[in-house]
Amino acid sequence: MPKINKTYLIAGVVILIIAAVWYNNSTKTQTAAYSTATAEIKTITQEVSVTGKIKPANSIDLSFERSGKINNIYAEIGDKVKTGQSLASIDNEEILANLSGAKAQLDGANAKLDELTRGARPEEIKISETAVANAQKSLADQETNLINIQTTADINLANLYGKAKDILNDGYAKAYNSINTQIADLFFNAATSNPLLTFTTTDSQAKTDSETQRVMAGASLKTLKSETDNLPSDYPGIDNSLTASKNQLIVMRDFLTRLSAAVNSAAGLTSTALDTYKSSVNTAWTNINTAITNINNQEQLIASQKISNKNSIDSAQKEVNDAQNALRSAEDSLALKKAGTAPEQIDAQKAQVKQAEAQIKNYEIQQNQSTIKSPISGIVTKQEAKIGKNISANAIIISVISEAKFQIETNIPEADIAKIKIDDPAKITLDAYGNDIIFEAKIISIDPAETIIEGVSTYKATLEFTKEDDHIRSGMTANIDILTAKKENIIAIPQRTIITKDGQKLVLIDLGNGNQEERKIETGLRGSDGNIEIISGLKAGEKVIISVTE
Repeated sequence: MPKINKTYLIAGVVILIIAAVWYNNSTKTQTAAYSTATAEIKTITQEVSVTGKIKPANSIDLSFERSGKINNIYAEIGDKVKTGQSLASIDNEEILANLSGAKAQLDGANAKLDELTRGARPEEIKISETAVANAQKSLADQETNLINIQTTADINLANLYGKAKDILNDGYAKAYNSINTQIADLFFNAATSNPLLTFTTTDSQAKTDSETQRVMAGASLKTLKSETDNLPSDYPGIDNSLTASKNQLIVMRDFLTRLSAAVNSAAGLTSTALDTYKSSVNTAWTNINTAITNINNQEQLIASQKISNKNSIDSAQKEVNDAQNALRSAEDSLALKKAGTAPEQIDAQKAQVKQAEAQIKNYEIQQNQSTIKSPISGIVTKQEAKIGKNISANAIIISVISEAKFQIETNIPEADIAKIKIDDPAKITLDAYGNDIIFEAKIISIDPAETIIEGVSTYKATLEFTKEDDHIRSGMTANIDILTAKKENIIAIPQRTIITKDGQKLVLIDLGNGNQEERKIETGLRGSDGNIEIISGLKAGEKVIISVTE
């Protein structure tokens, strides 16, 4: 036998070891596989499983959950009643009215939501476009009306100011005639700075005043002439000239008043001369006063016209402003219809719908609380309700004893109490007979107050057997599966396939060929069989990864 080289032997061993390691790793890679589950259409049921004890059936005490006046009695002592049969009711007209109003409010809220969701129809946009066009025309009409009113106001005021020169010329003519013509015979040197009366008077003060004021009257006449000849063209200037001219005429009228006093105290004149002087002074005074009155009247006409113009223009300007606002409103409405409804408006309206639904639910609950219904089939053993009697909430007035011989009492954990309700069906097995014999029952009452068992809050629930059975005995232990919810034809997957990340529920989708996709889902009912309802995120037939096996 030939001798084996030691070096070759060692090299061979190393090669075998490397090959074994490579093969092992390769085998692991090839055999690594995903365990998956398929999203399927299923029926999911939710159950609460508890244990209880069978006890003889006893009387159930009933009361109203709110106070009120009894208006109907449907069963008396000794009457047999069925489950759900009405026993007595209290007045609920106000609740029904409120419920009707809440339903109408819900209809309105839904209609508004539909309108917001739908957006504006072409017909509505067309109506809004027509409203804009009408508002534009109305604005143009009001602006034209404002211009016309302003023009008319300017013309009317200009006509009144145009008459001012004629009135001042007439006033000057009357003043000139009065001062230089009518009383010319009453003064010597009338146009000088030292005029003298042509007659004597017993009233020396009147004589002095007359002669002094004749100088002033002459100066006022010259000033009046200057105002008349140099009448300004602007309205404020004309107003000032009218006022200044009137003041000069008043000076002349005051002079004539003093002159009249001097004439009345004249001495040495014949009656004819005296009458002539008096007549001349009176005529002059009347003419001057007429000129003053004419200026006053014209000033009043101008002032009235200014007020009238302002009122007319202000009213027309308001109509223009209103038309501008109406146009802006119509344009905004059109823009809003074309833009569609903002998401926050839709969300706000959805909140209104939910609020209305909650209100209806509240009134429906109150309505249901208005009638006592028998939770079981049995016999009425107590009836203290009387029509017209006011009843306090939770006051026991009716009792019913079950026709069934036995009931089951159990304690529902706090975590499950929200899932169950009256009339939920249940399947019962008894330890005495094993799981092959199944009895049916339903919940007939749930205590509102908790019962503490070993430091844990529970709530006592009573079930009633649906059918009598001779196998049932008092004191037997019952295993209870209460059916609390059921959904058919829904997509479901195992609950263990769901991953929670950052508060979101996710699954890994098997795309084949070793590819995966992470997808967000929304879940619903949790089934008692370990499956869970998928509301969105998955379609039937898609595969979700449960785990990776090696």
